[in-house]
Amino acid sequence: MIGKAIATAVIGVFLLSATAAFGQIGGAPGVGAPMETLMPSPPRNVTATAGQGAATVSFYPPKMSSSPVRVYTVTAYPGRIMVQGYKSPITVGGLTSGQTYVFTVTATSSIGTGLASEPSNPVTVP
Repeated sequence: MIGKAIATAVIGVFLLSATAAFGQIGGAPGVGAPMETLMPSPPRNVTATAGQGAATVSFYPPKMSSSPVRVYTVTAYPGRIMVQGYKSPITVGGLTSGQTYVFTVTATSSIGTGLASEPSNPVTVP
């Protein structure tokens, strides 16, 4: 009975060690990775240029994505106006004249939507 308890304890320590080393029981690094690590990283170098009642938002694609980006979503603040597109640049219409806006961009792949980019430069719509 004592031998069985010791064997169970040894197996338990081994499993805890494997979990700490590999992130899961019996796996290898990267196997069974959390979904967040598989989603696209944020788009980069987001810049905005104001136009009449609109702004054109340019950006570079994410550095990392486990699957191809299907769509980009630009969000204007204030107002949370959202526009989708397939590549840079994306024009956001319906903006208020005299209002200053900043924009973020997210990338969506078959895995899901990654984190938002850093905000763009502020622009005031003429």
